[in-house]
Amino acid sequence: MLVKLRGTTMQHSYYTAFEMGFRTFPWIDIVSPLIFFAIGLLLIKFIKLPKFRLVMGAVIIFEFFIFVLGQLMTVIPNCVSLRHAYMNSKSFTVNGIVENFTPAPVLGSPTESFRVGNVKFSYNKYDETPCLHSSHMHGGRIENGLNVRIHYYEDCIQRIDVQQRPQQTGNGK
Repeated sequence: MLVKLRGTTMQHSYYTAFEMGFRTFPWIDIVSPLIFFAIGLLLIKFIKLPKFRLVMGAVIIFEFFIFVLGQLMTVIPNCVSLRHAYMNSKSFTVNGIVENFTPAPVLGSPTESFRVGNVKFSYNKYDETPCLHSSHMHGGRIENGLNVRIHYYEDCIQRIDVQQRPQQTGNGK
């Protein structure tokens, strides 16, 4: 966007601070059950009591597979449908200034919220989603006064573009 002001042209450009994609997929939620699988294998290998070793190892491995199946049936389809909506331009866009930003407290619920125009956004750091969910304390980029353009679908922030400071071009008369 170009704004002309008394012989000076101001360039307003945006940079993408967040975009939903492969890097934002909740990989840790899918991979974390591997710990149970590894413990099960260690129990099978190192415990001397054959029945206990077999039963405990089998229980832990079974829990691993149940957990992975649960993740495959819930998290992955949800992520795929949200990404599909984003890629097929089904998202809504709001432009404006971030207001009423409430960061997550050091202790307590890791939920943050803010408003842009008439749209209120809220997210939790521990959500299993490819959408924006990083808190301000953990590298999140939201703060009061930012001029942003947000692409969202349902409760999912799919992309955030932040306006850079205006750069002056021209003779500046």
